[in-house]
Amino acid sequence: MPTPNTNTLTVLMAEQRGDRDQVLPLTKNVIQLFNYLEDTTKLKIEVRRYPWRRVLHNAENGEGFIFGIYKTIERQQIYSFSEPVYSDKIWLMTRCEDHLNYNGLPDLKGKTIGIVQGSSAGDEFDSQVNVLFKPEYNTSSLAGRFSKLYQKRMDAFLLYDPRTNLKEMQKEFNQIYATDIDEYRKKKNDIFCILPKPINVIDAHFAMSIRGDKALLEKLDRALQQARKSGELDRIFSK
Repeated sequence: MPTPNTNTLTVLMAEQRGDRDQVLPLTKNVIQLFNYLEDTTKLKIEVRRYPWRRVLHNAENGEGFIFGIYKTIERQQIYSFSEPVYSDKIWLMTRCEDHLNYNGLPDLKGKTIGIVQGSSAGDEFDSQVNVLFKPEYNTSSLAGRFSKLYQKRMDAFLLYDPRTNLKEMQKEFNQIYATDIDEYRKKKNDIFCILPKPINVIDAHFAMSIRGDKALLEKLDRALQQARKSGELDRIFSK
C-alpha cells in the first residue's frame, strides 16, 4: 500500500462526461468545500478523477480518499468513512411522455433502471437489482445516459444531486441534453423529467482503505466537525 504524503490529501472522484465526452468540471460547492478544507487543515488537495469502479479499486489499494461515497454494509468491510459531508438525493430521471409515478420501490417492478456500475443507492434499493427491476448498467457519461433514456433502452436512470429545486434542475438538464432533439428545439417542451420523490436521501462521505493510516482521516474529521458546527457545510451545500 502506498505511503501517503502527510502534506497532501489525494481525493479520488468519479468523472462525469458531457455531450462531447469531455470531463465536466467540479461543481461550485465541491470547489468551495475543498478550498475550505485546504485552509482549515493546511493540506494540499490533489483531485484525481476516474470512472467510478476505478475510484473504488484505487482507494481500496491506498491511492487516496474517495469523495462522495455512501456507506453500505459491504463497503464498511473495505473502507473507513469520514464524518458525513452532505446529504445527497437520488432522483429518477425519466421521459416526460411516459408519465411515470414513483412513491416507493414496488413502483419499479418490471422496469429497467439505469445504474452506474459500482454505485449504490442504499442497501434496500441495491438488494432489488435483478429482483424487482432490471438494471441497465451505464458508464460515467451523463450524455450517454440521456441518449439511452431517449432511445427507450431504459425507463429511468438514477441521478445523484444534492439540490432540491427540481424545476431549475430539470430546465438545466433539458437545455444541455435535449438540445439536439427536434421536438425540444421546436416546442421547447421538456423531454426529460425528474420525478418529485427521491429514491433515497443518503449521507455522502470521504472514505479511505480500512488498512490505511488514519491520521489524515482524523484531521479531515476535525475540519468537517468544525465546518458543521459553524454552519459552513450548510452554507456550501444549500446552493
